[in-house]
Amino acid sequence: MLIKYVPWHAMAIVGLRAALAALVFIIFRRSVKIKFTKGNILAALCLSLTTILFVFANKLTTAAAAILLQFTSPIFIILMHLIFYKIKPKLREAVVVSLTICGMLLFFAGKLDGGSFLGNLLAIGSGVFFAGVCVCNKMDDTEPEQAIFLGFLINTVVGVPFAFFSATPDLVAWGSVVALGLVQVGLAYVFFSIGIKRTPALLACLIAALEPVLNPLWVALATNEIPGPLSIAGGAVIILTIVGYNVLLELRPEQAQVQEK
Repeated sequence: MLIKYVPWHAMAIVGLRAALAALVFIIFRRSVKIKFTKGNILAALCLSLTTILFVFANKLTTAAAAILLQFTSPIFIILMHLIFYKIKPKLREAVVVSLTICGMLLFFAGKLDGGSFLGNLLAIGSGVFFAGVCVCNKMDDTEPEQAIFLGFLINTVVGVPFAFFSATPDLVAWGSVVALGLVQVGLAYVFFSIGIKRTPALLACLIAALEPVLNPLWVALATNEIPGPLSIAGGAVIILTIVGYNVLLELRPEQAQVQEK
């Protein structure tokens, strides 16, 4: 919703938001220490590309499409496990992939004009790299907090220069960017890093599913941006598929352990 209120270049939003989020993380960690291990660097690059593509997607397509298509990331985790770790998907995983692809096709069938089509592709790309964040954070030499902080710093360096020719003295836009950086990214990652250690996997999954459900609702209330019926149907298929898959993993803990390797 806040991204819709900022009429600046997407990279300016990315850079300023990341700079503020990095400040929050410095206060939270009380440190700027980063070990430049392979795992930390890969996880940081994936996080950087996740957020860059997501902001661009929000500029080019509906907020519903951007968040719901990014929510396909667990499917790409399955594919990455197959490609990089030779872990073959089981029947249930093949069904999940097929249903998610059907949901994505419904999105594209709903509106195929140039802008939304490109935005939908970028949102899927954001989901791919977010899957990379999850996979890279499982590497032995990755420290998640350091990787997240490094990702923020990368986006600050590549994005802030765009603000010099894109940002305007617009109080609503600046207020939105500050809220995006301090709350939507900074505090969100702090709370997530604390909460994920104390929350059962199934509950964490169901709470996380509230984001793609509520995201288009807030945007619709604020901007009258209402997804079409096919997009809503596609989003429902994706959410139900991903949540159902995570519920199944919780009921079959031995399968979850394989996925985490």
